[in-house]
Amino acid sequence: MNLRNKATWELRAIVKALSLPVSSFLNTDEDNERLEQAQIVLYERRLKNSQPINMEVKWLELYISHYALD
Repeated sequence: MNLRNKATWELRAIVKALSLPVSSFLNTDEDNERLEQAQIVLYERRLKNSQPINMEVKWLELYISHYALD
């Protein structure tokens, strides 16, 4: 199952449903694999989405230090 094409809210719902304590012992090996894959995709998306913010912060810091008025 390709989880990379699913929306983030769908992946969060999958992780939430498959990681509940009540259902954790009912999960099959396939369910556990799906849970792990969904967690990996969400982690990769968080990393991907956080990089531009860090770049903007670095750029802003350089801009401020260059044009700082004393």
